[in-house]
Amino acid sequence: MNNQVYEVFEAIEFKAKLLAQCWQNFHIEICQHLPETYLPEIEKLSHNLETALNQLVNELRYPTLTLATTGTTSSGKSTLVNLLCGAEIVPVAVSEMSAGTVTIEYNTQKSLVIYETPGALWECGEWKGITEEKIYQRLYQAMITYIENRETQPNLACPQSKIFYPIRLLNDSQWELPQGTTVRILDLPGLAYVGDQGNANVIKQCREALCIVTYNSAETDSQKVHSLLQEVVQQVKDLGGSPARMLFTLNRIDVFRADKNWPETENRFCESTIANIKRELTQQLREYSEEIENLEVVKLSTWPALLSLQMQSFDTIYSGEACKKADNYFSVLIEDILEDLPRNTQKWSVHDKNRVAQALWQKSYGQEFHDNLRSHINQYFPQLVIPQIIERFNIAAGNAVREWSLQTTTAIVNSSEEQYQQECDKISQTRSALQSLLEESDAQLKKPCEDLELKVKQVSAGESTEDLVNHIKKVIGELQAQAPYNQLGEKLFPIYGCFPELNKVINQVLEAVAKSLETGKVDLDTPNLKRANVLSVNLLSKNLQRLINLGYTGSLAKEGKKMEARTEAQKKELKQINEELNELAIHLNIILQDVLKQVSQQVVERIYNSVSELFRCHLAYIEENANNQAPHIAIKFPEGQLIKVDANQLTFNFSFQNGFPIHQGTWEEQIKVEKKERVWYTLWIWEKTFYETEYQTRSSDNAAIPSVEDLLTSWIIQSKQQEAEIVNKIATWLITQINCLKKTVSQIQDDIIDRYQARLDKAHQETTLDYEKQRNIWVPMQEKAQNLSEDFDSLGQSWNLKS
Repeated sequence: MNNQVYEVFEAIEFKAKLLAQCWQNFHIEICQHLPETYLPEIEKLSHNLETALNQLVNELRYPTLTLATTGTTSSGKSTLVNLLCGAEIVPVAVSEMSAGTVTIEYNTQKSLVIYETPGALWECGEWKGITEEKIYQRLYQAMITYIENRETQPNLACPQSKIFYPIRLLNDSQWELPQGTTVRILDLPGLAYVGDQGNANVIKQCREALCIVTYNSAETDSQKVHSLLQEVVQQVKDLGGSPARMLFTLNRIDVFRADKNWPETENRFCESTIANIKRELTQQLREYSEEIENLEVVKLSTWPALLSLQMQSFDTIYSGEACKKADNYFSVLIEDILEDLPRNTQKWSVHDKNRVAQALWQKSYGQEFHDNLRSHINQYFPQLVIPQIIERFNIAAGNAVREWSLQTTTAIVNSSEEQYQQECDKISQTRSALQSLLEESDAQLKKPCEDLELKVKQVSAGESTEDLVNHIKKVIGELQAQAPYNQLGEKLFPIYGCFPELNKVINQVLEAVAKSLETGKVDLDTPNLKRANVLSVNLLSKNLQRLINLGYTGSLAKEGKKMEARTEAQKKELKQINEELNELAIHLNIILQDVLKQVSQQVVERIYNSVSELFRCHLAYIEENANNQAPHIAIKFPEGQLIKVDANQLTFNFSFQNGFPIHQGTWEEQIKVEKKERVWYTLWIWEKTFYETEYQTRSSDNAAIPSVEDLLTSWIIQSKQQEAEIVNKIATWLITQINCLKKTVSQIQDDIIDRYQARLDKAHQETTLDYEKQRNIWVPMQEKAQNLSEDFDSLGQSWNLKS
């Protein structure tokens, strides 16, 4: 979008006011020809339109720009937040400081609020007139206290804070925003690793946010790089919505300056990383394939860029500290300037500082980042905000004005005795035709879900062996092959693509457990296990260690073993292994429920977005056909009121069993029995001792101890068996949402037709038209109403805005 943001907002405001004037002109003209009985409803329409227009203008002049920041491990996300603010107010540390969410709102007066959260061990309250240093320290203490205690107190809620601060974005004249724009920055942790409901609530605000995702460019270990790519995908999923609204930042890019051929290595890294990010996102977010191909990815080194700003501060102490840090940590970026400067940074002049600051700003890609961010805001901020403002305006007044204008003029044109009955018959036919259209489109939309329900029953009854995941993919594919849903592309992918994703998560958790048992070294430091409650992971770790101590590791874990426990010690050992494996299943159930709950939230959110796209397409199709059949009834289905898919009803659960049966058996024990007998050569006087072997039946505990591979296979089979329930849940949930949509659409459609019938009846009773009056006054008036309706429809269309 080439227009400056404020010009876009001003243009919409101007057009809305022009619409209000068009209505005023229409209203004055039509009142000259209408009976006085029409005046109250016209005045009500005018009043509502004026109120809605004032609200629209207010929202256009005072919009809220929300920037949500998140990032991969050690990616410099907090420093980026400070760069956006223009001061060091959010704690930065070498260790991961993702401890709760921080909201920063623009205000000329500085203040900090740390909200009271369950179990808070840090000071909560509000501090006004606080300095940057005090903001930093108070947040640091809250975050570090949480980090130090979250393992021993897993139910401890993470800190929730709000800072009021004169954010630099609004003080920079280069940001071409409406004058009354409020800026809000949401500093988000990796929610997958915190699992706090407070954070989950903040995430919902990201739907109307422009998101900045930072990536740690300094990581070189191939295994960790792969993990970072997975983190990027998880961050995008957590944020929700289209990746098109996300600006990806390759942070800490200055690391390549140490290379002899740094431009080449830096460019090679950027090309490779961007390609890898796009590949990972496309594989896991196919519904956004087109948007992912056009992702914006920029280079940045946040810390030297922030130091560049601090060095130009009027506070000499603050500026001096920044100069010292720049000299200590980023001399490679300013080495060509340092030769001309005193070695003692305290002796640098203002001119020296400005030279260094400009070099840091340039070589940290600070200006390039800001240019890209400004372009990003210009392109997506209006698209996020304006369509919602326009829809609220239309719901409040616009739809009513266009409907009244079209229906009233059409009713009067058809109010004569000759045409009234014909129009009544036509309304009846239209009602029937529109109901048939609704029934047909509803049946088309519902058919895949009904097919799924039937297939699940057949599989459950053993009447079919078809793979249900393949079947759901098949029926969704068949739906997308038909108009109008063939316009959706990959948008419905999450409905069937969720199953491989859930299975992948389960497999990764199970594989971490299996590897720990096979190697004899417990290692549960995997991204998905970080989603689980820390206490639960610790209990699992201890359980695995006990199994290893019992000998369930190495060859036994790899190959399994048939064991016959004969002695009490062996029986005790076998019983302990069995109990620990059963306990392993208990711990896995708890952890997988925890992990899958969070993954399911992402999955359900994506399914929700898919179904919303499906319903949006469905509504557009019905609305277009309805208006083709009844062009003067002005049927309008407001998306915001209708596309309210209830995602809370869709939940996924998994349950696993483990252990092995112990059977009672018997075995024959050899026993040497001492015996004596008198021998003849002693004349049977003396006895000779000898031993005979006898066999006595003993009891044993017999069992086949499964190998880790057997356990893994069993768990995977169990998860596969539970897919039928999930497919059935999705099908049932979809049918419920479709039925709800149909009911609401039908009601809105009937209400609109009923209003037209009432207006036709009123016109028939209160107006008397001769042919000449109809032709000379009301047919042109009807055309003006049609033009007015089209003007209201086009309020946001000229900017090609998409929600």
